[in-house]
Amino acid sequence: MARQPRQVHIFLFRQREDMYEYAIFQREDMALCWQGICGGVEGEETLEEGARREVYEEAGIKEQLPLYQLESISFLPADLFDEEEREKWGRDMVVIPMYFFAMAYDGEIHLSQEHTDVRWLGYKEAYDLIYYTDQKVALYELNEKLLRNLLHGKSKRSLLPLTGEKHILP
Repeated sequence: MARQPRQVHIFLFRQREDMYEYAIFQREDMALCWQGICGGVEGEETLEEGARREVYEEAGIKEQLPLYQLESISFLPADLFDEEEREKWGRDMVVIPMYFFAMAYDGEIHLSQEHTDVRWLGYKEAYDLIYYTDQKVALYELNEKLLRNLLHGKSKRSLLPLTGEKHILP
């Protein structure tokens, strides 16, 4: 299936007593790189379909849980991707957008071969561990929206804010 010049990044989160935790994955090909679930949109997939497929492929999550698109968007240099894909996209494709999503999940995670470890961490620990700045910004957005009860998806279901967690931008 042909890869589109679009990337998705999904943070899994869960509520624990008076705080939220985030699943942060260690990449197999880059041991220093910890992030959410990340991958390309393929074929005729929508962003949401691509995000759900990546969640299944990288974490083994089959449930069709609410998916929340964040406002954060970043861009990746097209030359990070193989030459064959870049040729299909055309020489005008210099950067590709990465769209950020969040999904509430509190079950078992089955790691794919793309990752060597996953950790459920509070906001500050997750923020400190994440490798790329754009992903830190998206995590900040998610955490703030959870704390302020502003996270809404297509389901229009919002999550209750927690009282014990502080608003922190490290």
